[in-house]
Amino acid sequence: MFVTDMNALSPLQTVKPTPASVETDADKAALKAVAKDFEAAFIAQMLTHSGLAESLTSGEGKMASAFGSFYVEQLAERMADQGGIGMAESIYKQLERYGQAGEPS
Repeated sequence: MFVTDMNALSPLQTVKPTPASVETDADKAALKAVAKDFEAAFIAQMLTHSGLAESLTSGEGKMASAFGSFYVEQLAERMADQGGIGMAESIYKQLERYGQAGEPS
């Protein structure tokens, strides 16, 4: 079988996002938690690439450097819990608006 229309082979064209409705307080709390977790992961990546884990454990040997990533993850979670860089609130508002509008913005 020879296909002349390559777009007919793409399953992505038939997939349309269906936004979830954000109605209950539990839904809003879950959405806020996910946004905060994403911000914490983002902060952890920034701190990791800044070299923080290596600088904290330098001179302590290989065993200490193995725990640097755990320290960075905990630090990032605490930073996000205390307001972070404002990314979680922005993500939450955008996702909430997406859920209420019924279509992507």
